[in-house]
Amino acid sequence: MSMQYVLDNEIERRQCNECLGIWFLFDHDGQTAYYRLSPVEPSDCSVCDPIDKEIETGAIMTSERWV
Repeated sequence: MSMQYVLDNEIERRQCNECLGIWFLFDHDGQTAYYRLSPVEPSDCSVCDPIDKEIETGAIMTSERWV
């Protein structure tokens, strides 16, 4: 999954105040999907970890990159 694809199909984005990760909600072939760009894994952030677990439970597709 390329970052350009995510940005081209972006619906909404939000930034975590704790780890500064950015959550992108985007359209993937008619389905909503999430992409997380962050300096840490979701499990290392007390804000992102529960969000990540909830998203993975109900989402068709998720993707993330740690930088």
